[in-house]
Parts: sequence; C-alpha cells; structure tokens
Amino acid sequence: MKALIFGAGGAGDVISCVLAMEYYRKLGYETLIGSIIWERYVIDPVPGPINFEELRNAVRINDCVFLLNTDTFANRAGNIVTPTLVKVIRSLNLQKGYALNNRLGPRHLANCIEGLVRKEGIDLVIGVDAGGDMMTRGDEETIMSPLIDAISLAALYILRQVGINAILGVIGCGSDGELGHDYFLKLVSEIARGGGLIDIKGYDLNTASKVKLILEDAESEASRIPLEAFFGLYGEVKIRKNTRNVFVTPASAVMFFLDPVKVFEMNKLAGLVLNASSLDEANMLLNRNSIYTEYDFEKDIFKAFGLNARNIDGETIRKIRTEGKRRLLF
Repeated sequence: MKALIFGAGGAGDVISCVLAMEYYRKLGYETLIGSIIWERYVIDPVPGPINFEELRNAVRINDCVFLLNTDTFANRAGNIVTPTLVKVIRSLNLQKGYALNNRLGPRHLANCIEGLVRKEGIDLVIGVDAGGDMMTRGDEETIMSPLIDAISLAALYILRQVGINAILGVIGCGSDGELGHDYFLKLVSEIARGGGLIDIKGYDLNTASKVKLILEDAESEASRIPLEAFFGLYGEVKIRKNTRNVFVTPASAVMFFLDPVKVFEMNKLAGLVLNASSLDEANMLLNRNSIYTEYDFEKDIFKAFGLNARNIDGETIRKIRTEGKRRLLF
C-alpha cells in the first residue's frame, strides 16, 4: 500500500506531515511526501505559489505536480528560495518530494493529483492542515488564509467524488492563530457527530525527534506549536510578529483525520471556489463575498515593499489587512 501525504494549507504544513507519515508507515503504507508549493511572505515575498518555470533541478510530472529533490531551489524575481518541502526531505534523508501548484484551480489540481495517483499506484491521499482552519464555516472574522485552504479542500472533495481514497488531517488546535483552541475542538466534534471523524493520532517521541530536526532548518510557527505542546508548552503565545494569539495545550499535539466530504459540506468557501478555473478566479469569488485573502495580502505588501515585504512589522501588517478588508466593503 502507498500513501501520498501533502501539506494542504501552504508550504509550512509539510512539516506536520511527518506525524501522518510515521503513523501510516506503522499501518503498513509506503509514504510519499508533498506540499502545496506556496511559501509564506516571510520566506518568499513574491505573491502566490511557485511555478515550474521558477524552479531549478525539478521535473514536471504534469501541469501542477512537480518532482523536487534535495538540490531543488526557486528563483523568484531574483530572490533565491529553498522550498520548505526541500528542507524537509533533506532532514528526513529522502530523495524526493512532490510539489503541488494550485494556480489552475481545484478541479485541475485534483485532476493532476489523480494523474499522480494512477502513475505511482497510490492507494491513499492525505492532505494535512496545521492550525485546522480548513474546517472554517466561512464567516469567522479571524480567518487569514482562506484561499489555499478552500482550493485544497475542494480538490480533496473532488478526489473523493472520483473514487480516490482521500483524507484530511488537522492538527494544532488553531496553531496558526486563525481558529480558537476550543472552537477548533468544537468543529472537530461537530464533524464527528456527522460521521466524519476517521482516526486520531498524537505526537510520539520518534515523530518529535524528526520534526525537531526539521525545524532547525525550516520555519513554521503553525507546525512548531504542536511539537512544543508535546514537550509541555501550555498557555497563550503570540505568533506572526505579535499579531495573533494561540492558546496551547497537550491537545495541540494531536492530529484528527477527517472525511473531507464532511468538512467540505461545512466549509462555505470551498463550495464557492469549487468550479474556479484558476487561482485568480477563486480569489475573485472570495473577494465578491467580502473575503480578504492571503493572496490579496501578499500582493498588497509586495506592491508597497517589494522583496523587503518579509521585514514589515506587526503594526504594518495590521494596517494593511484592515485597509484591504475595508476595500472589499465598497
């Protein structure tokens, strides 16, 4: 049996994939690792996902799946970026990882993943979301990254519709500061009542040692918090340059495996973008519903600060988000 496990909510989520990989290896699966190849602005200030033409030492599998190795890097507007996926496979002594590009929208992404599944004989696809905001209903004011999540969730939903075994794994109890700790657990409980909770697995010492090694080279606050929770972190911490608060407990170190169809039925945003033919169209559909996305934010800060966008302070972040949200109201 073979499983593809990928970071579904952005590049940093691939670090949390390690928990699912270790668990499913114990269940008898050969595991492949992948990630949506979209880095946060503090790593890559250029807006949007990394495209194949910007990669070096990579192989195109199809329109939106690229095979990376330990020597892969990207040239983004003259800025050299090492994808988090590459840092993970280096740390784990793996030879390859699959970069997934969402620029062509959820249906095309799902079709490309299906092509990889057929090519590699994959039996199971697991999308991992650190923070768990993929479970959003769509009306929470605290959601900051709705676009990537909505496209990935819609793609997992489509995969299920065509008969591919697909699962969503959420971890962190709001570790990215977008869902409150208790609200995260409430949503999991609601999904469970509808028959959508498949399995639960927490950190162990083996997983913790591997993730700790990865985080010596890679960056992800949302994936770091579950590790720190396993080692005893408790209470409220500030992340994202002090713009968000996260309450951390031992439950933050637990991954909940969910039926993506049940989550899709709850997430209004995934429904909105389901038939979008591109990233830009999906973004426009969310904007029409007065939703300011991470893509909007990246474009706003890049326009104002260029490659220096990674260095802006928390107060500037708040101002840009506030102004961006205000624009969508008029």
